Amino acid sequence: MQRETIKLSTGACRLVAHRGLSGLETENTCAAFLAAGLRGYWGIETDVHPTPDGRFVCSHDRSLRRVSGGADFDVRTHAAAESQAVPLLDPDGATRRSDLRVPLFEDYLAICRKYDRVPVVELKDGPFDLKTVRRIAALVRKAGLLDRAVFIAFDWGDCLRARKACPDNEVMHLVGGGGGERPLAEHVRHRIGADYHHPRVSPELVAAFHAAGLRVNAWIVDRLADAARLLDMGVDLITTDILEEAR
Repeated sequence: MQRETIKLSTGACRLVAHRGLSGLETENTCAAFLAAGLRGYWGIETDVHPTPDGRFVCSHDRSLRRVSGGADFDVRTHAAAESQAVPLLDPDGATRRSDLRVPLFEDYLAICRKYDRVPVVELKDGPFDLKTVRRIAALVRKAGLLDRAVFIAFDWGDCLRARKACPDNEVMHLVGGGGGERPLAEHVRHRIGADYHHPRVSPELVAAFHAAGLRVNAWIVDRLADAARLLDMGVDLITTDILEEAR
C-alpha cells in the first residue's frame, strides 16, 4: 500500500487531487479530502450524486460495493443518511475504519474552504437537469467557493447546463479513452475547456485550446514519466491520485 506521495516540480501547472488524495486514503472520503487539504494541491476533485431525499453525496460509483467490500448499494436510490451508514474499507482492502464514510457534498466543500483548495466538481453519471445543477451551484455559493469552483462532466449537455447555471465559472468537458470529443468550435462558443484522459493529450490539442483561451487538464496521471511528457506540452492542470508538487 502506498504510504507517501511522489514529488515532482510542476512549474506553472497545477495539481488536482483525484477523489481527494486517493493514492493514500479511500477515495471520496473526508479522510482523502483532508489528506489533500493538508498538502500543496491546487484543487480537490470529487464526484457528486443526487439522493432521493434531496441531498448530494460524494461517490465515484453509484454502487458502494467496490469501496465497502459489501453487497451492492446504490447511493442514488437511498437517502443520504443511509449511504453514510455504510462502513468503507481502508485502501488496503481489508480494514474497515469508523471514520471512512460517504460524505455529504457539504462536507467536501467545508474541507475545500478550510484549506483554501479549489473545488473541482464532477457531475457524475448524468444527465443532470438544470434545476439540479443550480442546486449544486447554490451549495458551492453557500460555502463561499463559487468564485473559484470548476465544474466537469462527461456529458456535454451537463457541461452546457453548468455553463448556464454558472456563467462565470470554469467548465471542462471530460473525455475518456473511448473518445467523446466535441469540435473545438463548440468549446470556444460555450467557453468550455478540455479535460482529457492523459494518453489522448497531444501538443497540437494543447496548442489549439490555448490559442482559443481555454485550459487543458489531463487525468489520471500517476507516473512521473507521463507527468513529464504532459508538462512539456504545457498542460494547465494534472489530476492525480498520488503525485504531489515538490516544495
